[in-house]
This record gives sequence, C-alpha cells and structure tokens, in this order.
Amino acid sequence: MNPALLHAIFYWILPLSISLSAFFIFLNIMHRSYEKTDVDRVWKVSIRIGIALGIIALIYVLFITVPVLKMLTHYIDLGLTKLGNTQVMQATKNEVLKQVHAAILFFKNWIPVYLRAVVLVWVPAISIWILGLYWRIKFTRALNIVVRTIFLFPYLTAKYFFGYQTPFFDYVQAKLYVAKIKENLNDSYFDALQGIDETGKKFDNGQGGTVKTQSIKAATLAIRQTKSHIKTANGVRHAQLVVRHSRETSTDQLIEQSLKGLGLRLSAPSIRFQEDPLLNPERGGYIFDSDVKYSTSDALGSWIAIFINPFSKENRIVNGGNGALKVIGQMYKQIIDYLDHLTPTAIYEKIIANATKKYTPDVSTARAKYKAQQNLDLSVIPEPADEDTGATVDMLKVQALKVANDRVSDVTDALTRFKLNVSFNKVLVGGNTAVYEYTLSRSANIPTDFSKIQEGLANLLKINAVPLVRTTHGNLIVTMVNGVNIPVDFREMILKRPKGLPEIISGIAGVDALGNIIDFTLGQRNPHAMLFGKTGTGKTVLIMNILYSIMSATAPDHLKIAYVDGKGNSFEFMRTDNEGSPSYHPNPFTYCQPADGSGDIDYARAVVQHLVKECRRRIELFKQRGVSKLDEFNKKYPDEFMPEILAVCDEFSALTDSDAFLKASELAFKGMTDAFEYLAKMARSTGIRLLLANQTARKEKVPGRITANITGRVSLGVTEPIESDIALPDSHVALHLVDQPGEFYSTMHGARNVQHGNTPYLTDDTMYKLNDSLEKKFGHHDYVFTREEILQEMDGGTDIADTSNSLYEIPVPLPTAQTEIATLIQNIRKYPEWAVANRHSPIFTKNENIKGTPSQEKKIKQKIEDAFRIAEIHAQTAKEIRESKTRSNSGNEVAAITHGSDEGNL
Repeated sequence: MNPALLHAIFYWILPLSISLSAFFIFLNIMHRSYEKTDVDRVWKVSIRIGIALGIIALIYVLFITVPVLKMLTHYIDLGLTKLGNTQVMQATKNEVLKQVHAAILFFKNWIPVYLRAVVLVWVPAISIWILGLYWRIKFTRALNIVVRTIFLFPYLTAKYFFGYQTPFFDYVQAKLYVAKIKENLNDSYFDALQGIDETGKKFDNGQGGTVKTQSIKAATLAIRQTKSHIKTANGVRHAQLVVRHSRETSTDQLIEQSLKGLGLRLSAPSIRFQEDPLLNPERGGYIFDSDVKYSTSDALGSWIAIFINPFSKENRIVNGGNGALKVIGQMYKQIIDYLDHLTPTAIYEKIIANATKKYTPDVSTARAKYKAQQNLDLSVIPEPADEDTGATVDMLKVQALKVANDRVSDVTDALTRFKLNVSFNKVLVGGNTAVYEYTLSRSANIPTDFSKIQEGLANLLKINAVPLVRTTHGNLIVTMVNGVNIPVDFREMILKRPKGLPEIISGIAGVDALGNIIDFTLGQRNPHAMLFGKTGTGKTVLIMNILYSIMSATAPDHLKIAYVDGKGNSFEFMRTDNEGSPSYHPNPFTYCQPADGSGDIDYARAVVQHLVKECRRRIELFKQRGVSKLDEFNKKYPDEFMPEILAVCDEFSALTDSDAFLKASELAFKGMTDAFEYLAKMARSTGIRLLLANQTARKEKVPGRITANITGRVSLGVTEPIESDIALPDSHVALHLVDQPGEFYSTMHGARNVQHGNTPYLTDDTMYKLNDSLEKKFGHHDYVFTREEILQEMDGGTDIADTSNSLYEIPVPLPTAQTEIATLIQNIRKYPEWAVANRHSPIFTKNENIKGTPSQEKKIKQKIEDAFRIAEIHAQTAKEIRESKTRSNSGNEVAAITHGSDEGNL
C-alpha cells in the first residue's frame, strides 16, 4: 500500500475519527447527566465522597501515629526491600523498565498526533455544540448547518452584490427552521420510521405495524421533506416554510396536529409566521408565510447612539439606570451589531437614501394645480424648547428615543402575553408619545377589540395613561405616553411642504413621529371637514395651525375665511375693523367680522345664512354661465373671479342647539341645522368649504344629516368611547384614551389611512406677529361684507316689519361667561335688544360669578331676571320705533318712485 496513504490514515483520518467518536461519547454522557441531574442526589454523593476521604485520612493517621501499626509498616518496608534485591526481581524490574520505555516512545510519537486531532475536532465541535444549545437543536444538525455555510461561503458572499441584504442569515435561518421542524416531532415518530414500536421492539413480518403507526411513518416522511426559503431584499424579509402534504386524509390530520401552534415557536428577527399553517396543494403542502419590513441600512443611521457616557447620572442604578457595567456591555453589543449590518448592500442603500432625500427635485408642481407661496415671516416664530429645562428639540428627541427604546422589550413581552405574534420594527417619538410599530403574523386570530389588551398593557407596564393599540396595513401600532415632550416646530413644518398644491385650501395639521407633515386639504375630494377635541386637548390651537399653514401658501385674493365661534370669541383677533384696540392685528384673509355665537347670536346666524345665500347665488350663476364648478368659472370669466370661502365654525353644536329657542316661523331663515346641512350637501362645487369643530362628538350634539355629507375628519382626544366611533368612523382608534394636548388622528385620506401626529403651539403674540407679516405683504383688506350688510341681508329675506329688530347695538367688547355680575346687568340695561336676543347664551346661563350659597345664587339670578324684564320692555319699544321709521322710509321711497314715474310720463 502507498506509504502516503497509510500516513494519512494513521496520522489524520484515524485520530480525527477517534476524537470525533470520543466527542460523541462525551455528548452522550453530558446528555444523560443532564437528564439525571438532581440537586438532592448531588448533595448525597458529595456527602459520601467527603465521608470516604475522611476514613482514608483517618487510616493514614493511624498508621503513622500508633506504635504497633508504625512498627508493622517498618517491617513491611524492609521485606519489600530484600525482595527487590533478588536476581529474579532485578530481571523483572529491567523488563518492566524496558516495556515502559517502549510505551513512552510509542506515546511520545502518537500523543502529539492525537492531541492535534483533539484540538482540531473538540475546539470547533464544542463551539458548534454551544451554538446548537443556543439554537436548541442537536449537535449533528448544528454541525450540518455550519459545515454547509462554510462550504458555501464564497457563494453567499457574492449574493451581497446582487441586492441581498442578509444572505448568511437567510441561509442559516432557513436550514435552522427545517432542523427545528424535524425536532418538533415526537421521538415515537422516528421510532415508527425505523420499524420500532412504542416498547422498542422491531416489527416482525408486519406484526405490530398498526394503521396509526403506518400513518405516523407517512407523516414523518412528509415532514422530513420540509422546504424552507428566506430572502431579504428590497427592504422586506420574506420567509416561507413548506411542509409536504400526503395523499391520505389520516396522514394529513397527523401532519396538521404536529404542526399546530408551531408558528409561534419559530420566531426570528423580522420573521413572524402565523400560528397554524395553511394547506395549499398548489404550493406543495402546508405553508408558513411571513413578510416583514427590514432594511440593514436603518441600523447604519443609529451609530451615534452607540457612543454614550456609561457613567452619566441617568445611567446610575440609584437613578433608575442600568449601571455603568451593563451600559458598557450594551455598547459593545451595539458595536458588534452595527458591524454585522455594515455590508455592501446596506452601505449602498444608505447612500441612495441620503442622495434621494437631499438631491431629488420637488416635482410636485408639475402635477399640481397650484404652486405654494411663502407668505409668512417665519422669523417671528421662536424656536420651540422645553419650558422647564430649556432643552432644544434635538436634545429632547435624544432623550425621548432613549426612554422609548428602553421600553421596547417590556412592550414586546406584554404583547406576547396576550398571544399577539408580532415582530418589532421600530419605535418613533413625537410630542409626548412613543409609537411602537410591530409586524403582525399572517394569522386570522387578530382581535377586533383591543380594549382588554390596552388595559392589560397599562397594568403590565405600570403606567397611568392607557396605551392605544390599533392595526394598519398588516402592522400593529402601540401608542403610549413617553414622558418626554418634544414640541413641534411650526417653521420646520411649513418648510417641509411640497411646492405643488392640489387645492387652494391646502393646510398642514401637524407632523407624525417621523417628522413627515400631515396635510389638511379641502377640495373636490374632501370639500368639508370636522374636527373634534375635548376641553384642554388643543382644539383651537390645531385650528389656528391649520389656518396659518393655509394662509402661508395662498393669497387673500384666492381665499377668504369666515369665522363663527359658538361659545366664545376665539377669532376676535382676526378682525380688520377694530383699529385702536390692543388686539388690532388685521388679517387680510378675513371675509367678514368674526361672529360670537355666545354674545351675538343674531349675527352668528346671519353669517351662516349669508353663506347659504352665497352658495345659492353661485349655483344659479354657474347654471346661467354653463359651468359646473368654481375653477371652471374663474378660468372662463377671469374678470369676475370669485375666491374660495372657508367657513370655520368652532363649537358648532352651540349654534345648532340654539334652534330650540326659535319660533317655527323663524327656523326657515334662521335655523342653523338646516343651514349647515345645505352647505354640506350643495357647497361642494361653489368653492365654499366648511371646517366644523366641536368639543364633543356625541350623537345628540352632532346631527347625522350634517356628518353624513362631511368626509374629512380630524380628532384630538374625546371623552367617551362612543364618541370615538362618531369622530373617526371605521378607523377603530380609541380616541377617548388620548389625553395629550396637541396629539391628534386624521382620516383625511380615508378610514384605512389613519395618520397620527402632533400639532405645533403658537402663542397669541406669535399669531399677532404673523397677522402683521401678512398685512405687510398683502396690504390692508377690508371685509367683503360688513356686519351691518350681513344683518340687513338676513332681514331682507323676510318681512321687514317683522325682522328689522336685528339692527341693534351690541356691547364692545362683548361680555363672556367670566364677566362680573354688575357689568353684566349694566350691559343688559344699556343694550336691551342685544340682551333679549342672547338671553339663553352661556354668558347668562353659565356665568362663573353666579356662585355662592343657595340664597346668594337666588338673589343674583333674581337681579338678572329683573334686569331682563325691564330690557324686554325697552327692546319692544325700540323695535316699534324702528319699524315705524322703516314704514316711513318705505313710504317715502314709494312716493319718490311714483313722483319720478309721473315726471317721466309728463
């Protein structure tokens, strides 16, 4: 035989084989030891060994201390010495030494060979064994995966350059899934496959092979042919397991039973299978599917987070941190994870993403109807910062992300406890909230009601505010209070607006957690919108952000805004006719004097009725000119250009509620509910848009015949669960759990496209400065219609003799629900017609100064009632005088017309 071959066999093949055999014996011993490990037994064996050592030591002490035993030991030693000096013993000794020397030479030659074999086998084998323990599969299967991966290393490396993001992970995980599915089977399945029954005996001549056993064999063979495929490319990690089905029903039932619930146990990063497989014969059998967003380039943008100070105050254990040692360990783990993602594909995608963000031109103007202007002087808006600490937005984002990231594992564990098979994608922060995004498995067992899960999350996470849980586009979204408030920068929000606008009324409600703007557009798709928000959530702030973002992009020649406030005077600072007043900061977009429904109800009704008449006028004009909508009219008749009108009505339910105080004969020309319903139905083509806002979304306060014709919805937090369904129908957002000021949800793009964000906060002084900047840019614009003209218009719609009482004086400034009682009574006496017209206003019915003991309240109310009785008399007298003057003027006009006619005849 060839000496080189013998050398390879004896010096390599045989030693490596023996080492590997020894390793398998070691694994078997370790496995059996693990199975039989018992703490009590360990203690018993330890005690026995200790007693045995004690007995041996005692015997040794006796032989060296007791005289008789010591002498006996001496005589035995002398005897052995004399026996060793004999000729026979010397020959025996020489022969033994010769054999020992030969053995030493033998081991000297072979020990390095076998030691080398042990090192070459045991070192990687133990590493693979540990990896197998981590993977929870047998050593042989782990060895199979590792050896294959090493063999395919060049091929898998080359896949990076073909767009695969994680080829090594994909290959290893796919093989690992197959191994886990095989090990998921009961041992009896493999015994049956080997022809062994439950007792360990082989089947003889078919005896013992029952129908059930044969089905188990068939099922095992089918499962052993499992195919697994994972592909991570183009920002998605797709995973698929196909377990082959059989031709027999009983066998398939066993396969289904063995695979039931397996999807929950086959989790991996960005892979989530459904709990149970789906049988699809066309695709080869039972299918586990998973599609999860994944991009290695995302990790490259988080490298700054690796470098943190482990000794900072917030990382100290006494301050609730993890401690310096643990933080340092996390830093090294993050560095390794970062390097693991630092692949050619990730670097390429990161470069492309940055280039796209920085250098992609804004082509929105090419397909847009209008081009966005920049009308506001953004320099007057201060940079937002934390009021207490002075921290900037960037500093607060870092703090908020740290808090949110520290909660990821807790939130994920809590969701798992509720049997939600999810894969964590990312966490975003904005405002005072953190938004956790998870990918759901393709399971049909997704709950439709998340109320119990939301309450459970709050209890498990030990937080006061109940989180919000909803699903969208295959993702599970968990929104919760984060504890770090990040103010939204209005300037940054405006600058992010696209240059092209789809409609003239194109505003911005706020930004989402990624900083993307959430638009608020009214036009042909959404002609009108409703906005809800309970007291303290920032409803008026949100309205003003929307309005100023609209004003920043268009000119007052193209848009006018009419304001009506049902319960106050929120829009008083938009007036253009109060020169000399401290609040004089005229806004050129204002259509008419803002109406206060709580203190001047007749004028508030007149403004809404004016819009109804304007709508009818435009509809009739369009019919005469042969056009169907405002855009066509303005293009065809530019000399008669008409602007769009945005009617902003805050607390509109206060106006519709006031219909209850009208007479039946007055409802036709003063009724608010009918007016809003008409505008919602008919104003679409005329360019008149509605933005109706209200504190509550209760059904009795929000008439269905109005809401049925308004598609756009935006809502902050509401009070009751039933209001959530009315505020944002079909969105399944629990708005009653939203408590953070400025946090809102929008369905302007449909109920299936819910947008969540936060709105900036603008102070009164900032809004005054913005008004001044608009006045400076566009010059002063008078009202399109004055208060008197609008009131006369409403009077002109009925019999003058009956309705001319609308032209009365009103107190300036208008009283509010906080006005002192003495001042209120004085206004009732000085302006009796105004007082009688607004008798049921909150100014009188909910005045905060009507407080005290029951007797004191009774006296105050009696004084007000007495003032009203006198006011009614004066109001009736003033009405009769005005009617008399109206008849006289009417008669003079008739006489003048007749006289002119006679002169013409002559």
